[in-house]
Amino acid sequence: MRDRTSSYIYGNITVLAVAIAADPEQVRHGSAVLTVLATAVLTYLAHVLSHLVAHGLGDDGTASDEARRESAATIARNANPIATSGLIPAVLYAAAWAGWLPAEWAQIAATAILVVRIGLVGVVVQRLGGGRPTFLGLWGGVVLAAVAFVIGAVKVVLTH
Repeated sequence: MRDRTSSYIYGNITVLAVAIAADPEQVRHGSAVLTVLATAVLTYLAHVLSHLVAHGLGDDGTASDEARRESAATIARNANPIATSGLIPAVLYAAAWAGWLPAEWAQIAATAILVVRIGLVGVVVQRLGGGRPTFLGLWGGVVLAAVAFVIGAVKVVLTH
């Protein structure tokens, strides 16, 4: 649960930075769709690779091939939220590219949805932990979303 939650937050933050950086012209011409999908997929692959390497540290060679495959499958599965974090923004950008939505609306909606997804993490974590969602959990999610937005904005400012 911890690894998947970490992947969920990380994936949404990286895609949020792309959503903030995209301009309406990129959305209208379809490049924003590719940028979001590439960011999600390549971040997923980098994450899986780094975890596979890290899990190999200290391996004395006694683990079976089946145990190694199971570990690799678990690592890949736990990183899935990184790959899927780009789906909703990509669909919104594709709809704008097709002319079904104004590009500005797609960009605003993509950014807002990512912030809300991050903001609900506190409540979801409480629920997955067997507890009832509380105001404190919701407030923690709001703070997390604000911090994530700042991280995304700073990344855009420093890298574009």
